[in-house]
Amino acid sequence: MKKYRLDIQRDVDPDGYGGLMLHLPFGFRFDDDLVHVRGYDSMAEVRESARRDVIPCDCAECKAHLMMG
Repeated sequence: MKKYRLDIQRDVDPDGYGGLMLHLPFGFRFDDDLVHVRGYDSMAEVRESARRDVIPCDCAECKAHLMMG
């Protein structure tokens, strides 16, 4: 089973309101819902969630994207 590694440059963007958005790459999602993007108030929250809440994803969109490339 592959494990997600946080890449701040690739995966984290400011949300425009002082917070941060974590955009997971294809092949990963958050464990409590079939979502690939989540907002946070601090980098500490992003790091903790990336370590604790991210699991591999096999939704149709991830499968299609991973098959293409």
